[in-house]
This record gives sequence, C-alpha cells and structure tokens, in this order.
Amino acid sequence: MNRVGLPGFWRFLFPPMGDFLIFYLSLATTLFLREPKALSWMTALAYMPLFFAWIAAAYTVGLYEMRLVRNDVTLVRNLLISAGACMLLGMTYFYIVGNQAEMTPKTHLIVAVALSHALIFLWRRAWLWLLKFDILDQRFVFLGDPEQLRAIEMGMPHHAHDTGLSVGPWQWPGVDIVVADAAWVDRNWQAAREVLLAAMFRGVPVVTLEDFYESIFGKVSPYYAANPSWALEFILPKRHGLYAKLKRAIDALGAAVLLVAAAPVLAATAALIALCDGRPVLFKQLRAGFMGKPFILWKFRTMTSGAEAKGPLLAAAALDCHVTRLGDILRRFRLDELPQLWNVLKGDMSFVGPRPEWIKEVRVLEKAVPSNHLRHLVKPGVTGWAQVRFRQTNTVRDAIERLHYDLFYVKYFSFALDVSIILKTIKRVLISDTHIEPIPTPAMPMPADARWVLDISTAHERARDPELALS
Repeated sequence: MNRVGLPGFWRFLFPPMGDFLIFYLSLATTLFLREPKALSWMTALAYMPLFFAWIAAAYTVGLYEMRLVRNDVTLVRNLLISAGACMLLGMTYFYIVGNQAEMTPKTHLIVAVALSHALIFLWRRAWLWLLKFDILDQRFVFLGDPEQLRAIEMGMPHHAHDTGLSVGPWQWPGVDIVVADAAWVDRNWQAAREVLLAAMFRGVPVVTLEDFYESIFGKVSPYYAANPSWALEFILPKRHGLYAKLKRAIDALGAAVLLVAAAPVLAATAALIALCDGRPVLFKQLRAGFMGKPFILWKFRTMTSGAEAKGPLLAAAALDCHVTRLGDILRRFRLDELPQLWNVLKGDMSFVGPRPEWIKEVRVLEKAVPSNHLRHLVKPGVTGWAQVRFRQTNTVRDAIERLHYDLFYVKYFSFALDVSIILKTIKRVLISDTHIEPIPTPAMPMPADARWVLDISTAHERARDPELALS
C-alpha cells in the first residue's frame, strides 16, 4: 500500500527529477558531438524554460502515472507522443527566442529529443525495478465476483515482481486503482456505489476488469477469446486505419534494406547448410496468411530432409531429434528465419504480427477454437506478441494459450505495440525457449456455449490426421 513521508515524496518527485537531468544530459551530448563551442552555463539557463515545458508535456501524456508506465506498449506510445509534443514545443520556443540560443530547431533538436526519450524509456524501466524494494507499492480495490479475483490471484505470483500490486478494501489514502467488473457493478450497484463515487471524488483511476487483466497478463482473457463478436468493436475498425496503410510501406522498405544488408549472412548460412547438411538449403511450407489465404513460407532448413512427415500427432517436441547440429545453432539465434524477409518484401508477411500457422494446423484449430480465425485479420509476422511473451507451441493447449496473446496484438494493433515487440524481440533472441516458463491463463467466467476450452483434446483427436503435429 502507499506510504506517507519519504517514500511518497520520492514516488512523485524522483521521476521528473530524473527526466530533467536526462534532458540536460541529452542537450550536453548533442552539443558536444555537433557544436562543442555552444556548451556553457548560459546555454543551460536558456534551455531551462523549455525543459520545464517538456516535463509538463510528459506529465500530460501520462509518463508519471504508474498504471500507464507499467505497460510497455502504453509507455512506448506515450513516449512517441511526448517526443512529438517536445519537438513542437522546441520549435515554438526557438521561434520566440530567435538567435538568443545557440542550438537551432533543426538536427540538434531532433537528436536531443530522440536521445532524451530513449534514455527516459530506460529510466522508467529502472524506476519500476525499484518496486522490488516496495518503494512504489500499489494497492487496488476489486469490485467483482470473488471467484474472478481468486483466479487472477492464482496467476499473479508469476508476475509479482513486475506488478507490485496488492488487493484490499477501500481506504483513503492508500488506494491507487479501483478494478470493476461492469456486469457485477450492474447487479450490485448499492455495494459498488460508495467505492466508485469515493474513487471518482479522489481522482483514483477506475479500470474495467478486462483492462486490468490485460495490463497484468498481457493477453486477452478466455471470456473475450470465447466471444468472437468482440472483434466488431475492437478489431474491425482498425483494419482501415492510417497505420494499417503505412505499415505495408514500412515493411517493404525495411525488408529491402535488410535483405541487402544481410546478404553476406544469408550467403554464408546457405553455404554452411549445403556443406554440412547437404541440399536442399531452404525449407518451404504452406502457411495461413492474411484472412487465411495460403502462402509459401521460406526458412533455412534446420532438420533432416523429410523430418516433417515423420512427426506423430501432437509430437512437435519429438521432431527435435531430427534437428541437425547446425540447425540447432541457427534456431537458437533465429537465423533460420532470415529468408522470411523475402515473404515480407512480397507482402505475404509483416515484420510484426501473429506467427503464420501451418495450413494443416489451421484445420484442427478452427474446429477446436471458434475465435482462432480472428488472428488472421492482420498479416502474420516474423515476430509477434506471443513470441516475446510466450514460447514455441507443442500442443493444442499451447496453441490456445498463444491465441490469447495473438488476440491481444490484434486488439491493440498499433505502431507503439510494434515498436515494443521489436525491442522485446532483441532480448528474446538471447533467451532459449526452454527457459520460458509457461504462465497459465487464470480462469475467467466463460459463456455457456464455450465448451471448446474443455474439449480441445477431443476436438483434435476427431481430426485424426497423423500429419498434424504442431511446430
């Protein structure tokens, strides 16, 4: 719970103090690299009003609100908004002061803003690390079914060091968030009324149960995953947004540049495979793409020829014995994925999106999971939210767990989310799948007709296709 005195003081003052120092560090670094003669105390004083305006911009977009800073996607989005606001404020400031300042609103300003916001991202990560020492403990009030709370609490120990959240009754001061289940509030308004009104009066954030669940676990709850109709509200409107149109241009340009830059690595890898494991060098497989349209996915071959056909039902792990020694190294550092840059350039895939499923897997999962087709509403990606938050899928249950993450991506499809995934992918490449602990999805109230969650194994057996081993 929150404390008064020194911890509360540091909670509200320490982050902006750090940002203020970061702004000056970025300014000094920029001038030192580009215009060393401009480094002076007069320059520092000249920029103080601008930096205070930048602090105000950061406050306005939520960079000091713990609930928003905890979420990497929201943090990246708010940092991008803040960077844009700081650029506008900087241009306005230099227009007003004219030639009185040494730094002009051109390249210097762009470098300073970009560098400062990159450092602020690292500073926010360090700030949250302090949660381990209970300096920034958060307390929430839960308005909902006790069974829902118990289900969430069963999963929260896996995230304890990341969340720092604790549940308790309403008290002021001492409450940071109120979590409310809308359906429960409608049924129990008299019990919820006092807490909600007190929270609104005190300015305490009130969030829905679904939003809270997603912020803690980073995935859509089973309740919404079992109701494909929620796509009408959260997914379909984004398909025609501005970013959806710009993303294709970003993918094509990025893939072309990377193909040229990575050409030596591609050639060396192909030569090593041909020399150590023979031909063919490349592996191709029919995968489900945008709107379920099949396409050929290309990878460097990492298994013995014909190993795919040897895999028994749901025994993808058994295929590991067919992975070559070189293939194991390629998989470990994701080098086998490099040929997919060609798929991105062609438009079959994007850099970021749900991983494309084998077309035979789709036949099984469509029978077992009614909402599985929703992951095809965006282009599949080389990397994705499920890949940085989960692990390789070996069973249908794993595939359903992965679906919860994929639907989270489809729901929050945005530039900020893609940037967050790319940053996490860099770290994820260095971690083996064997070190990723599976985090069970906490049980949530399910629709009466959502029997597929319990019957997935039976549904898969009904498919009776010996080649349907998940990869």
